[in-house]
Amino acid sequence: MRELARLIHGEFIKMRHTKLLWMHIFVPAAGAAVFLLYYGYAPWSAEGKVQGYMESVAVAYPFLAGLVCAMSVELEEEGHMQTFLLSGRRKYRLFLGKWLALGLCSLAASAIAFPGFAAGYEFILRQNPYPAHFYILGWLALWGGQMVVYAFHLFLSLCFGKAASMAAGIVEAVLAALMLTGLGDGCWPVVPCAWSGRWSSYLLLYEAGDRGRWSAAARSLPAQLAVCAAAAVLITAGIFIWFHYYEGRQCEE
Repeated sequence: MRELARLIHGEFIKMRHTKLLWMHIFVPAAGAAVFLLYYGYAPWSAEGKVQGYMESVAVAYPFLAGLVCAMSVELEEEGHMQTFLLSGRRKYRLFLGKWLALGLCSLAASAIAFPGFAAGYEFILRQNPYPAHFYILGWLALWGGQMVVYAFHLFLSLCFGKAASMAAGIVEAVLAALMLTGLGDGCWPVVPCAWSGRWSSYLLLYEAGDRGRWSAAARSLPAQLAVCAAAAVLITAGIFIWFHYYEGRQCEE
C-alpha cells in the first residue's frame, strides 16, 4: 500500500505543472455554469432541466476521459516510458497508480459537475426539484460508471497513442447518447460508456415518483447490474494482464 500511495503521489507531481489538474476543475465548472445560465430563461420544466444536464454530462464524459488519458500518457512518452515502467517493483501497480490518480481527479470533477450544479440550481435559480442525496448519488453514478472507461482509454493511449484514445472517445460519446434511447435497451450493460447515463436515468425515474415505470424497470435492474459488474471485472482484468507484458511502444517526435 505504501508503494501504491507513492505512485499515486508521483502521478500528481507529474500533473502539477500541466493542464490535467486544471481541466478537472474548469471544464466541469464551465459546463455547469453554461447550463445554469441557459436554464435561467429556458422554458423547460425543472425536472426536465436536471435530466437534460445529467444526460449531457454522461454523453460528454467518455470523450473527456479519452483526452485526459491521452494527455497523461503523453507525459510518459516524453521520457520514452522509461520513468513510468521502472518506477515500481510490481508492474501492475504502475498502471493501477496512474488509473487511481486519474480516478481521484475524475471524482473531484464529478463533484463539481453534480453537487456543484445542484448548489447553483438551488441558490441561484431556486428551481431545484430534487433533494441533496439525489445529486450525491448522481455524482457517484457518474464517477463509478466512468472508471472502466478511464482504464480502457489508458490502454488505448499506451498501446496505440493519443489519436486512438480521442477517436474512441468520440465514438463512445455517440454510443452513450444512443444507449439512452430505446436502441440501448437490453445491450447497454455491456457498453461501459453507457453506464453513467443509464444509471442516472434509473435514479431520475425513481426520484420522479413514477412507481409504475420504476417497478417495471426495477425488475430487470439486478440482472443488468450483474452484467455490468461482470463486464467491468473482465475488461479491467484483461487490461491488467495485457499490461503485465507491456514494454512500451515506439515514441516518435
